[in-house]
Amino acid sequence: MSEQNPEPSDHLDEATLNELEALLEDDFVDLVETFLKDAQVRYDELAQTVKSTVAEDIRRAAHSFKGSSLNVGATRLAALCRELEDHAREGRIVYAKELLENIHHEMTVVDTLFRQRYL
Repeated sequence: MSEQNPEPSDHLDEATLNELEALLEDDFVDLVETFLKDAQVRYDELAQTVKSTVAEDIRRAAHSFKGSSLNVGATRLAALCRELEDHAREGRIVYAKELLENIHHEMTVVDTLFRQRYL
């Protein structure tokens, strides 16, 4: 599998997406658009906290990004945010920059998948 054609099931929870799509109907596309805009803002905030090296700020930002990712079924993105959140909670921020890079990469993949599928 190439990075240009990621497998959606490796990144997105189909059950969550199907449930949201059925529940929200036409408004689902609005949810996707809002998430994609919000994800960039949350990532930028997370990047700022990583630069600050304040563990509690990193934990809080990662927790927030994790929650919004889970809400739209972006499970791998949420897992990476959870990993960063856990490290920050324990005061281990030495890997924060590496995790931030992984989060950014995954955010790009999720953005591509959502745009290909819904927008």
